Amino acid sequence: MAAPPRTLTWKHFSEVAEELFKVFGRSELVWAQQMWEHLVKAGLCTADSELDRCRVCIRFIALACIYRDFCSLAWKKRLSPHFHEWAVYLDLHPLRLGQLLGTNAALPEARRDDELVHAAVQVLANRERPQLHRALVQAVSSPSRLFITMWRTREHLPGTPGAARDKRESDDQILNDLSFEKIDAYEYVSKGFVTAAPPPGV
Repeated sequence: MAAPPRTLTWKHFSEVAEELFKVFGRSELVWAQQMWEHLVKAGLCTADSELDRCRVCIRFIALACIYRDFCSLAWKKRLSPHFHEWAVYLDLHPLRLGQLLGTNAALPEARRDDELVHAAVQVLANRERPQLHRALVQAVSSPSRLFITMWRTREHLPGTPGAARDKRESDDQILNDLSFEKIDAYEYVSKGFVTAAPPPGV
């Protein structure tokens, strides 16, 4: 008899979340948890097999990549993803990654196994971007609202050192006080989390 499907909630990823999402050490983990809860409600975090579990883990990695790319565009805060290490943390077996990739996936040449795993996870995470974008926009009501939630992650958490110094912007100020970087970040959010140079596998 097959085991009943289980939902991989935020608690399942709590031990690795900081490694994947921490950029400023402010509100980004709160944002990530809220977005993951939206994905849970959308039915994108349910697994009834080991292959499904790996797919959900890839979605978690994809959410982290989406946020890191946003930080790079909005604030020039660039952090390279460590796909092979993340695969180890989340126990993603290369065989399962191969199953998810399929036989026709184009991967770059790799001399070592860790390089191949890195490339595989990158391709799989990029494939998830459109679906995550649709789910999150639907959950928060519009691309503009999603942009606002992401922009606010640079703010300190209430009650923490630095929070009193934050200049709290209104939603209208966030959307209308423009800069070239903010425009680039907004377009990234509104157009489906695709960067100016589309990543491999998108």
